[in-house]
Amino acid sequence: MPIKSFNAEELLYYCVAIFVITTFGSGFTRLFAGAFGHPRSDDIIDFNPITNLDIVGTIVFFLGGFGWGKQVDDQKIRFKKQKLGWCLISLIAPFASLTLAMSAAYIKHFLWTDRVIEVVLYLSVAATAYHVLPIPPLAGSRLIYLLLPQERIWRLFSKAGPFIILVLVLIDRFSGIPFLREAMTPVLDLVTRFAEYY
Repeated sequence: MPIKSFNAEELLYYCVAIFVITTFGSGFTRLFAGAFGHPRSDDIIDFNPITNLDIVGTIVFFLGGFGWGKQVDDQKIRFKKQKLGWCLISLIAPFASLTLAMSAAYIKHFLWTDRVIEVVLYLSVAATAYHVLPIPPLAGSRLIYLLLPQERIWRLFSKAGPFIILVLVLIDRFSGIPFLREAMTPVLDLVTRFAEYY
């Protein structure tokens, strides 16, 4: 759900939701990457809402209704099986987003209905669903990472990935043809039903 009205109240709700989603997603990704890396690295663990923001990811949140937080550099954390390790670690961000979506749905249904809860729910669902796309830094791109023979190609792809997504979102938002949103609707509906199932 991209932002439709850039008024102060709606911007505030989106900022709160984005802070929560990126802090949980990036924070727990860093926590697990540091804990299971070789050697263990505690200096990358960071749950600071500001430092976990990614500039392009935040822009995509506002324009496209989904996004991502700051990523961990693959080269700074090594696993015994590097590619498999990073494929598993990449699942933490969508899992964190799904957990937030389920929590927001529970709060909305049983405890408290408010616009900020709705925004957290919708953005968390979208942040979970869009991870199926095979473009870095989204989790689906790690399948390509497994198949690429050289890490140099992956590094180039991972640097270009956020800007590829941004271009797709801009075209989707301003061309009048919401091809990306329409393609993702079945996944969004599935994640929404799962998050709101009781």
